[in-house]
Amino acid sequence: MSPLYNFDKNQDGSYHFISDSGSNYLIYFLESTIPDSENNIHTIYNLGFTRDGEHACKSFFNKYDGKIRATIMFIINDVFKKNEHRTLVYFCFGDDGYSRHRNIVFKRWAKDLDISIEAHNGIIDYDNNLVYSSLIIVSDNPLKKLILESFDTYLQELKQHKIS
Repeated sequence: MSPLYNFDKNQDGSYHFISDSGSNYLIYFLESTIPDSENNIHTIYNLGFTRDGEHACKSFFNKYDGKIRATIMFIINDVFKKNEHRTLVYFCFGDDGYSRHRNIVFKRWAKDLDISIEAHNGIIDYDNNLVYSSLIIVSDNPLKKLILESFDTYLQELKQHKIS
């Protein structure tokens, strides 16, 4: 793995670092809940990040920087080390035409996940745009089956626009 950027953890649980090119990155986790078929409520954390305060929906022309990947993946692995039953999700939305590209990048990055963590990928058509998603969970989570079923139901409801 590449060297990491120095990062700070903010009071709200987000992380911040500055790349060698001077870009400010913020990695954050938004908490939400999903019910399962047995009426349990599961907390999931939507993983997101911004570069220079934006969810950039424009072409990225900077040189590849492996330290960005290494830093983000280190943070994700660390979140699971400190919270082994946490469930993370991310979405690659298609409104800018780059959802597939981001999904490919994130799938490559997932190879840097700890061996005890697995990613479950999905794709739906939402408003005539493909939305790629992934649920990241510890392999031996005792509620994994229920959480995966719940997330699949959530994606199907999202596809049918039934999410309020």
